[in-house]
This record gives sequence, structure tokens and C-alpha cells, in this order.
Amino acid sequence: MNFKENLKKGALNLILNCAELSPHKKVLIVAENEKFGWYDKFVAKIVQKYCTELEIAANLLMIEEPTEENSYKIQKLSSKYDCIIYFSRLGDLKRFENVHSCKVVMSYARNINMLASQFGTTNYKIHLDFKKSIDEVFINTKKLKISCPSGTDVTGNCYKIFSDNNDVAIKRFPMVVHSPISATLLSGVVVVEKFLTSSGSSFYSPSNIKLNEKVKFYIKNGHIQSVIGNEKDVCNIKRHYDYVSNKFEIKRDIVHSLHCGIHNGLLSESIKLNNPDYWSNTVFANPNYLHFHTCGDYAPGEICWILKNQTIRVDDLNLWQNGNIMYNNFPLLMKCIDKWPELLTLLKNKTI
Repeated sequence: MNFKENLKKGALNLILNCAELSPHKKVLIVAENEKFGWYDKFVAKIVQKYCTELEIAANLLMIEEPTEENSYKIQKLSSKYDCIIYFSRLGDLKRFENVHSCKVVMSYARNINMLASQFGTTNYKIHLDFKKSIDEVFINTKKLKISCPSGTDVTGNCYKIFSDNNDVAIKRFPMVVHSPISATLLSGVVVVEKFLTSSGSSFYSPSNIKLNEKVKFYIKNGHIQSVIGNEKDVCNIKRHYDYVSNKFEIKRDIVHSLHCGIHNGLLSESIKLNNPDYWSNTVFANPNYLHFHTCGDYAPGEICWILKNQTIRVDDLNLWQNGNIMYNNFPLLMKCIDKWPELLTLLKNKTI
């Protein structure tokens, strides 16, 4: 297929396999101004074009940087539509709450290149099934051990999985992560490098802080006990946690949950690091990355810790090893692969 054909395939994957729209339905496509660097100016218009070809009534609403005011405006409009598709960070706001009156899709395909890549063109239902299979592995797990090359070493009981209706209130395109795993009974040390970034659940500024050196977060039963690292980094971290927790009146030292990416179609090396929030809230879809949700006793919290090349041991087997999903260790995952052979090709993509 050429680029134009792949772009059409990605758009139809979103419209038909994810949003499950049919002729004569009404959809509102919310598009964020490209000047903010999160979405290009083409991707929303391409989806609108193919909606129109399918006789789906598609209106395009252009918005500036996401605000609570815009969010409320669209919530009120939602009663007039069968579906809202977000090409905007606004779709991530309150994503664990049902605040709309219609079906909602949040697109992590942020530009036409992503939509036309395997990230956008792989049948949405494949990773929906894969996500459910991984969730089932965690549901049947008693003990967890999480490590990474930087020195992370966390262990504890696999207490709870925030799955199905408790996972998220909107459809994500593509399906990019398994359900969050509770950190309530996890203890040890998490080593974080480069940045602390926002989870994308709320908007605040500054939304990220740079780390000059590795920082060690010691946790016990899902609570931060101490922070060890460069004196300046530690001071900035404490100030940042104070600021965010006071702003939203939330519990400061909670480590709520964690998840990994599950979509090898996302080529994470193509995601630029010039905007730490954009980088963090995009690469999280790749299996090579793990996110801890912290600061706030709810998913996804407000501040995230990013690990790379993580290993996750569930009971006596590695589910992740050095950032790769060890599907051969689990009959549940192999059953999903047997159903969707295309998934095996993707899983053999080398994570970066």
C-alpha cells in the first residue's frame, strides 16, 4: 500500500472498528490548533473526509489550548451527537469519568504519519483483545516484581486491576495500554531519569520538571517515603509535588497505579524529546515504557514516573523483559495471537 491508501486504512480503522459509526450518525470532531505541537492540521480533516464519504455527518470544531471552559462547552454539545472524536489533549481530561452524553474516542494518532503507520492501521480490535488478555494475566497474578536497568526494584502483592468500566470512560484509539495495576501493596525503590511529567488528566503549569541526575523514590505500600538524589532535583521535586497536590487538593505522596504500553506499532524513537509532556504522553503506548501514576489517590494521578526497559515478573514468569512482552510464557497471550496472526508480526518489532 502507498501512503494515501494507508492513511485511508487508518481513518477507516478509527471510524469503523473503534468508533463503530454507521451512515447517518452524527459525529463532532474536536481538533486542537497545531501551533501547540500536539496534533497536525491534517489528521482531523482526513477523518472528517472519510466520515463524509461514509455518509456520516461530521462537524469539525477547532479549539485552542485545552481549558476547562472548552471541556464544559463540548460536554454540553455532546447531547446533540452520537460520538465525539478528540484530536486534542482535551479528550484526556477526566478520561476516567463519564462526563459526556454520547460515545467518545480519544485519538493518540496525533498526525497523519501516525495514522498511516502500523500504529493507526492495525485493526483496533486486535489490541482491544490483547489488552483484555494481559489484564487476565494480571488478574490471576499474586506476586509482582518490577525492575529496570537504572536500578528500580519494587515488589509486592498484585492487589487490584482497574479493568473494564473501572479502567477508562472513553475509547482510546488505538488501544495502547493494559488496565492500571494497583500499587497499594507495592514497596521498594523506583529510579526515575530525565523528567517528571504530567499524566495528562488535568492541566497545570509548569507541567513537568527536568531532572539533572537519577532520582530514587523509596515507596512503601503505595506511598512515597523518601526521595534521594541531587540536592537541587530533590528540592524541585518536593516543590512540584506540593504545588500540584495543593492546586487540586489531592493526596501528595500516593503512588496509585502503573501500566505499560502494549502497541509495538508506535515507533518510539520517532517521538521528539523537545516537549517532555508530549514525549511522555505519546511514548507510553510502546511496550518499552512503564508509567507509575502518582500524586492523587485515583487513576491516573497527576504526576507520572517513566521507566524504560522494564522487567515485570508475575509470580514465577516474566511478563515483560527488558521492555519486551514475553508472550510465549503465557497461554492466554498465545491464544490471542492465534486469533490475530498480525499481532505476532508487530510483537516481533524491536522496541527502542
